[in-house]
Amino acid sequence: MGQIINAISRAIMVFMVMVAPSFLLPGASRTGQEISLIIGGLLAVFTVVEYASSHPGLVDFRFAPPYNRFRFFSFTVVLLSVVFLCRATEGLDAFAAQYLAMADQFVALLTFPVSPVVLAQELIGSEGDAAFQALIARATALSYGMSLVAVVFFTLFLWLMRWPGQRENFNLWINMPTFDPTLGKDITWRLRRGGLLNVIVGLALPYAVLVIVSRTGGWFDPSALQNYQSLIWGCVIWSVLPLVLFIRGQAMLKIAWLIDRARTD
Repeated sequence: MGQIINAISRAIMVFMVMVAPSFLLPGASRTGQEISLIIGGLLAVFTVVEYASSHPGLVDFRFAPPYNRFRFFSFTVVLLSVVFLCRATEGLDAFAAQYLAMADQFVALLTFPVSPVVLAQELIGSEGDAAFQALIARATALSYGMSLVAVVFFTLFLWLMRWPGQRENFNLWINMPTFDPTLGKDITWRLRRGGLLNVIVGLALPYAVLVIVSRTGGWFDPSALQNYQSLIWGCVIWSVLPLVLFIRGQAMLKIAWLIDRARTD
């Protein structure tokens, strides 16, 4: 019973986060709200099915907290940070000026030659007016900056703290259901290879997405990002997907290290 209650509570949180932009943003259409309710409901159902089951499904490290809680919390922070940026741009909140000033600080901190924030301004924001360029700079800086903070925090937690907590009872099959430990070469070699691949892709993806989008030959119209819904979900996908890949790679490297250490003990 406790597992079902836990699954339902997780589903409610997923649903609320997914529908938040369409109800917090100014001028959101009724159609957009209905679509967000449908998508949020589907994800909530998936969460209930996944977490109410005692058998492994698709979610990695389900029995190694706080891995998935951290992913969800990071996703929520990035999403809401861009939502409130859009609200601040419209001056809807009392703290709008302070929030925009904070976003400008993120822009200043992340403005350096190889920064993906600078690349986003050059490849996507350069075609718009000054207001659009400022919005792109602030949104990309906030989302990418929050993701960087999450990566640093998770890396420190992963390697300095005792994760996973129940190392002696850690089951690779139920925590990585899509990873078959019986195939191929030595398991630690495969874990390290997969971990490094995830880390490299996570580091390269913010740059690769921007380059691919800018080279679509007119298929992508940057002015579409003037719609706050498109801007928010574009920034979330652009910044959170690399974060998810990076921390998954780190977790795989940590498990490989623990297996190697256990073999030598």
